Amino acid sequence: MSLAGKRVIVVGLGVSGMATARALVELDAKVRVTEAGDSDLIKQRADVLGSLGVEVEFGGHDLGRIDGDLAIVSPGIPLKAAIVQALVEEGIEIASEIEIASRLARCDLLAVTGTNGKTTTTSLLAAMLSEAGISSVAAGNIGFPLIEAIASIGAGGAIAVEVSSFQLALTDSFRPKVAVLLNVAEDHTDWHGTFEDYVDAKARIVANQGPDDVFLPNDDDPIALRVASKTRSIVRPFSAVRVPEGGVGVNEGRIMFGDQPVVSVADVPLPGRAGLEDATAAAGAALSYGLDPRAVARAIKGFRPLAHRLEVVAEARGITYIDDSKATNPHATLSAVRGLHDVVLIAGGRSKGIDLSPLASIVPPVTAVVALGEARDEVRNIFKDLVEVAVVDSMEDAVRAAARFAEPGGSVLLSPGCASLDMYESYSARGEDFARAVAKVIGESEGGGDGNS
Repeated sequence: MSLAGKRVIVVGLGVSGMATARALVELDAKVRVTEAGDSDLIKQRADVLGSLGVEVEFGGHDLGRIDGDLAIVSPGIPLKAAIVQALVEEGIEIASEIEIASRLARCDLLAVTGTNGKTTTTSLLAAMLSEAGISSVAAGNIGFPLIEAIASIGAGGAIAVEVSSFQLALTDSFRPKVAVLLNVAEDHTDWHGTFEDYVDAKARIVANQGPDDVFLPNDDDPIALRVASKTRSIVRPFSAVRVPEGGVGVNEGRIMFGDQPVVSVADVPLPGRAGLEDATAAAGAALSYGLDPRAVARAIKGFRPLAHRLEVVAEARGITYIDDSKATNPHATLSAVRGLHDVVLIAGGRSKGIDLSPLASIVPPVTAVVALGEARDEVRNIFKDLVEVAVVDSMEDAVRAAARFAEPGGSVLLSPGCASLDMYESYSARGEDFARAVAKVIGESEGGGDGNS
């Protein structure tokens, strides 16, 4: 595929849009960027692109200037947005950055999607590839645009790609050699319109796979199995509770690839069933690609949980404090508590209109709940007849209340089940505040004062 001389419109000037525009310049495309925002960061990016000869408009989209051969729409911009509809009316091809990058790639792509667990699984898969001596990197929705990654990974290499529903919805020929679907639960219906549209977007990860490609669906997720029933690829299911026929799973305390032991469950450094699921899925993808099981085992043993994804931030008085701030929907919280016991849950935030009532099913192992954020009253009402509930206004108060509820041998788990934007600029900022609050509360408890002694 050649983009030289092509007129390409890039919609959105976030991380993905910026990377896409720069990559397109190097491919000799004629690039024009349009961005609705006008923040200082947007202006800085516009200046950088302007110095490269890119035309940039920001502060709004001029719908009267829709002209080009191709439009690349950044993740998160809804398909119903006026700019996207204008592109459709003009008959301009619309694609996501991963679609274009995949057309240009000279290496293999191993893709991971799902409502939850994508980033951990993708990172672990990339570590396995590297451990096996393959030139690799984790890219895509993980924060490193695929269109940048393909420039550094050539023939003979492989990229572990995290792909979101937003990105997949705008694909036409994206074809990963190995694809993983971790789980599918209600999320992002505000963007997709309906849950079925969201499912359809996720299913596009296998839409172009052929009989020589491999698809790993979660054997414990009915929707993932429904997607598997429609693919032409080799289906190799995975499970964290058994070994599915023809797949990868867990038996007698070991991750097994069919009847071949790979690594002890005790060596998986990710807490709970959710962590074991991620490790099993990554192992299945790596082994399906042909990696040596010994390299896979070494990568698992040496892996460290990513920040804000079931990350143990402290242990004190026999209580483990776990940061799972990345859990921005109920399904993520349900996944986080599986495999844990005696959990004091800190939950709440901005619910995005998603029904939080499924959270009631996590009692037990949840023994008490601390509710905060916009959804604190909803969280309280869900749990008030099941366990003790405290309602608080700040993260520090949340940690103090949770520490009072917690028992030695148990855990305090920040797994909000909601977005963070009611109180924080991001889920990472929320997680960092949790870690600070934990350190302060533990310091006061151990020091008997203000934590500075």
